[in-house]
Amino acid sequence: MDGSGLMMDPTPRILADRRWLAWMNRRQSSSTMHPLEDEDLLQEILLRLPPQPSSLPRASLVCTRWHRILSDPKFPHRFRKHHQKPPLLGFFLVVPLGNRTFTPILDRPDRIPATRFALPQGHDLPQDQWHFMGCHHGLTVLINAWQCQIVMWNPLTGQLRRVTFPQSIRYKHEIFCHATVLCADPEGGHVHDDCFLSPFKLVMVSVRDRETCACVYDSTSGVWGNILSIVTMSTNIFIRHNILVENAIYFHGGGILAFDLEKQSLGVIDMPSDVDLRDFGTSQLLRMEDGGLGLAVLSFLTIQLWQRKSDCDGVVRWVLLQKTIELEDHLVPRRMGHDCIIVMVLIAGYDEEKNLIVLSTTGGNFMLQVGSMKTRNICEGNLISDETFYPYTNFYTTV
Repeated sequence: MDGSGLMMDPTPRILADRRWLAWMNRRQSSSTMHPLEDEDLLQEILLRLPPQPSSLPRASLVCTRWHRILSDPKFPHRFRKHHQKPPLLGFFLVVPLGNRTFTPILDRPDRIPATRFALPQGHDLPQDQWHFMGCHHGLTVLINAWQCQIVMWNPLTGQLRRVTFPQSIRYKHEIFCHATVLCADPEGGHVHDDCFLSPFKLVMVSVRDRETCACVYDSTSGVWGNILSIVTMSTNIFIRHNILVENAIYFHGGGILAFDLEKQSLGVIDMPSDVDLRDFGTSQLLRMEDGGLGLAVLSFLTIQLWQRKSDCDGVVRWVLLQKTIELEDHLVPRRMGHDCIIVMVLIAGYDEEKNLIVLSTTGGNFMLQVGSMKTRNICEGNLISDETFYPYTNFYTTV
């Protein structure tokens, strides 16, 4: 109603409001993109794809835009940084002083062919001269005592790096050697499995006439540090998996050699006094859930767990934990006639990052997750394996 008291026609106002709303809708629809059209948001979505090997190759086939993002050289690093922990791809099976083979553990389509993990040819790396030392942070370490060289190799990228022994440890066949590689990147946010692109340390130990020596190679300076030495009673001290616990590396065989990287000290730790470890494959050093040093001792179908702990006087001793693992409840038995039995079990490997123990039995080879007690079959068999199982974890980011 206007000032004269007459009723005004509302139609022009309604039409104007409708035109304004239609204009706003067109503007909003033109300025608001579909989530997958937002480049930054799409990258964040792709970063959250599962870390399994098939994820990125399959996603790159969706369209050229996705392929462009996933093939960017910076994307693999961001992908690894987001997930942090790489998947377990399989195991290197190594016969003492013999050949090595790779057994994939993932199902299709994530299963990477074993041929991808064959030692590259044409690099003066004959199989019979290079001895497999283990895997760490996506790198494998091999030693050739005759050539006095250590090789670090990334099976997924094919990258190789050689390091020559320290001058004073070049005794060739007169020594027994072991080596392991560690990340040495001081910056926060470093992602393992990028270690060829970052500083690393190579730790070497050797035995000659019961004198055990240890030395550290720094990739930044390209030189070996001072050599530490100690007299040991056993030359079998390096035949099992070495593990990193806090600032020390522990080598396990006939005894336990402790190399403290921070203090630059070398020492030997005695086994628990009431544990008989004369048989090969009956014990394994562990990294416990609280980060301490542990020991798994196998007795037929039972695993006892020990841990190094300080007593009230501050003395560090082996303590037997209450937790025991009854393997009969967790392993898949082999059928013999009408009965299902496991005749024999040996410890054949260990993954410190995932806390997995590999068990070789007369019913096959299994991996046991110590925390959850879940088991999984690795490969079938009816004989105890004389192979050592080295777990290999890494991100597969090739598209």
